[in-house]
Amino acid sequence: MAISGWTGELDLTFKHDGTRTINGKTYFQGGLKVLRPSYLNASPHPTMFLINLGGGFVDGDRYRMNIHYEKQAHAVLTNQGATIVFKTMEDCVKQYQTFTLDADSFMEYIGDPIIGYTHAKFFQSNQFKLARTATMFYTDILTPGYDKEGRMFKYDYLHLLNEIYVEDTLVVYDNLRLDTQKNEVAHIGYMEGFTHLGSCFYISPHVNQKCVEAVREVVEKHISETCRIGVTLLPTHGLTVRILAHSTDVINRIIHEVHQFVMATYHEEDAQFLRKY
Repeated sequence: MAISGWTGELDLTFKHDGTRTINGKTYFQGGLKVLRPSYLNASPHPTMFLINLGGGFVDGDRYRMNIHYEKQAHAVLTNQGATIVFKTMEDCVKQYQTFTLDADSFMEYIGDPIIGYTHAKFFQSNQFKLARTATMFYTDILTPGYDKEGRMFKYDYLHLLNEIYVEDTLVVYDNLRLDTQKNEVAHIGYMEGFTHLGSCFYISPHVNQKCVEAVREVVEKHISETCRIGVTLLPTHGLTVRILAHSTDVINRIIHEVHQFVMATYHEEDAQFLRKY
């Protein structure tokens, strides 16, 4: 672990210079790094890749990230690849992420899957602090990882806590814990027989019941015996999409379609294609 007590730290600020968004303050040390911004397809919004230098999380790792979008900044964040949590026999892995979005800013965060290997214990705490006119599109995917006997759900637990604040008021408290030591997570009330779980939060002044119904129409064709999808209006101007499936590819495809729809319909631009393999 680094001298600071964190396995990896990252501070990143985005600002709008009057023409496009640029990255301002950038600090990282230990096991976290970020690549230089790329303006894909001549977009004025940079895309930046977050990297775990160790290739995965191991016993006792602690990570901290603070991402700040200043007024009118708009940038895309994604991982270099999947977040792999290896077995943690003695101590769990913890990751703390804070996202601050000032007025009229826009964060697109398209995460690669979090993969829990046998006996993995992982906790991630996200705090989103939004101005009322800010927008975010954030995704997570949980996937069972390698087991030498080919068994599913052999991680100990994967725990994601998402707290969303708008103008300092807590509007969403989403506490998701898949605990194989205490529950049969494949059964009814948990994973319902599915193996992969995708989540998407879209918070924007554009979101209302009509927007929710439009997103439902986008995903309806994917609903089947092998894929379940729910779209829900949140207590504030936002919605969430939850996907149960049997593969990461299916979830990625649905998330991309939702992302493309909201970008084209409400922001008059295309979503960036971020597949890395």
